[in-house]
Amino acid sequence: MTGFLSRRDVLVSIYIAVAIAALSLAVEYRFFLIPSGLNISNTLLPWNSSSSSYLRAFAVAAGNSLAAGITSIVFCTLIGVALGIVGFIPSKPVNTIYRLYLGAFRNIPALFVVMLFYFAGLALPRPADALGVLDVVYFSNRSVVFPNVTVGQVGVLQITLLFAAAAAVVVPIKLWMRLAAAVGFVLTFVVLTFGAEPPVLGRFGFVSGIAMPIEFVALTIALSLYYSVEIAEVTRGSILSIDKGITDAGRALGLNASDRFRYILWPLALRFGLPSALNTYLVVLKATSLGVAIGFVELFAVTRLSIAASGRVIECLALLSLFYLTICWSFSLAANRLADRMKLPNDRLQGR
Repeated sequence: MTGFLSRRDVLVSIYIAVAIAALSLAVEYRFFLIPSGLNISNTLLPWNSSSSSYLRAFAVAAGNSLAAGITSIVFCTLIGVALGIVGFIPSKPVNTIYRLYLGAFRNIPALFVVMLFYFAGLALPRPADALGVLDVVYFSNRSVVFPNVTVGQVGVLQITLLFAAAAAVVVPIKLWMRLAAAVGFVLTFVVLTFGAEPPVLGRFGFVSGIAMPIEFVALTIALSLYYSVEIAEVTRGSILSIDKGITDAGRALGLNASDRFRYILWPLALRFGLPSALNTYLVVLKATSLGVAIGFVELFAVTRLSIAASGRVIECLALLSLFYLTICWSFSLAANRLADRMKLPNDRLQGR
């Protein structure tokens, strides 16, 4: 192989260019802007079934997919990091439960977990008999309803509380005292600034409150628990990859267990585990397509409905691939930038 490109690379590039040109000629671009007539419920973006175009339908579905993906990423990270730390507890019963949890989710398909939580949600009472928790949150087979949040006026007292919380973080006292003071100031700010109106049950369902569809709840819970296993193993493997001599050096300098974890273990574990965690996050974003199996309105569901309504297969698949490429590529670009910023100077010099 000589030159910048091999003969095989040139042929593959030509074939790809010809395929793209052929698809471009076969696409009817006016299709993207004509009214779709699709009936899409529970959307984050405004939707009108009579006037909204197919392009907007895919944008609405992409918003739903992104909301489910980001929510699942947040919760699978919190659960996974906690599990990974629990895995180091020197207790045989705790380690047994940890291994059973990991083995249970590793040996079943993700779709099974999604279906399991969906049918568990359908087993809840109907909205008229919804299960209430402290008359604040209600669970039914249609949705989970939260109170409406109201925002009051922000005065001098609230601004002072925010400055006090920021100052508490940098005060030279013990860490737990700083955290307690900052959390106290923030909670006081929230109580004085925000209010909540409990959901009101009407004749045919809740007439007020923030309702999350049971499909969205089931999908996010399933993905959060399923992929928390991956994050737990990434966390555990990252901590195990740290050289024991580094922690021994911290102990020799007089750092206690909390300071060693804060200043040594956690920064190094984050640097080692971030690339693997980012790959898991991309998988979670793409796994939101499993929502099509339970009726969640995401990109695959809108693609199926659009093909059935219009018969334009190439255009619908082109929009599907465009939105998935945009979401995943943007996330991957931001993640790579973050990983580059966390590299040590020696890694940048060696091109790692």
